[in-house]
Amino acid sequence: MSCFKPAPVNLPVVSNRQIADSIWELVFTWNGSPVPPGTFVMVKPALAKDLPLGRPISVADMADDGSTLTIIYRVVGVGTAALSQLTPGTEVTVLGPLGQGFPLQIEGAEGDSADSRRALLVGGGVGIPPLYLLGRRLKELGWELSFQLGLRGEHEIFWADKYADLGTVHWATDDGSAGTHGTVAQIVLPETEAHPDAVHACGPLPMLRHVKERWMDTCPTFVSVEQRMACGVGACYACVIPNPQDPEHQHRICYDGPVFAAAEVTL
Repeated sequence: MSCFKPAPVNLPVVSNRQIADSIWELVFTWNGSPVPPGTFVMVKPALAKDLPLGRPISVADMADDGSTLTIIYRVVGVGTAALSQLTPGTEVTVLGPLGQGFPLQIEGAEGDSADSRRALLVGGGVGIPPLYLLGRRLKELGWELSFQLGLRGEHEIFWADKYADLGTVHWATDDGSAGTHGTVAQIVLPETEAHPDAVHACGPLPMLRHVKERWMDTCPTFVSVEQRMACGVGACYACVIPNPQDPEHQHRICYDGPVFAAAEVTL
C-alpha cells in the first residue's frame, strides 16, 4: 500500500458550471500524473482562508492528455457553496489523488476472454461520478459495461449521454420521474446483463449493503465507501469502518480505501 502523501497545490480553474439541480461540474488543470479511478482529491477555493480543510471529492474524469481533471459535486454546505462560486482563471487548492481506487486487473473475473467480460457499475447520488472514469478505463480494457444509477429525481440526472456512450444504463429515481421508481435495488436487469463477471459500487451505505449481499458470493465485488473526512491522508482516524477480518484494527476509509473488496468491510 502506497504511503505517498502529495503536497497541496493551487491549480487554475478551467470551467465550473451547474449541470443539474444542486449538482456542479468543476474542471481544473492537471499535471498529467496518473489518477486511478475511484481515488479522490481534497479541494477548496485557494482564497478561502476560512476553510482550513478541503472537501473530499472523487475524480469523475481526466482529459486524454492528462491536462485537466473533472470533479462533480453537490452543493450541500459552506465548502461546496464556495466551490460553486469559482470562475475560470481562479484557483483551487488540491491535495491528491488520495486513497486506493478500483482495481482494473481483477482476479476471479470469469468471462471467456477479456472481450466478453461484463462489469456492473452501481452508483447512487454523488457516488455516481467516479464510475464514469472507471467505466472509461474498463472499456479501454475490453470490458462490456452495464450501469445501475440512482438519484432522487430526473432533475438530478447528469451526463446521461456520456454514461450511455460507455454501456447500457438503467436509471432509478426516488420519485419515479425517470427510470425505475425506487432505488437501484429495485432495478431488474435484462438476462443478458444479470450475470456480471465483476461488480463495482459507490454510494450510500444501504446501497452498498445491497450490492454486497447480492453479488459478493457470485463474482468479485468492490465497494467505494462514502464517509465524512478531515485530513484525507489517514492521520486523524476520523473516517474509520470495521474490518471483519481483523476486528481490532479498523480501516481508514481515506487511506486504506475508499475502495475495498466487499469482504474486507462491515457495512
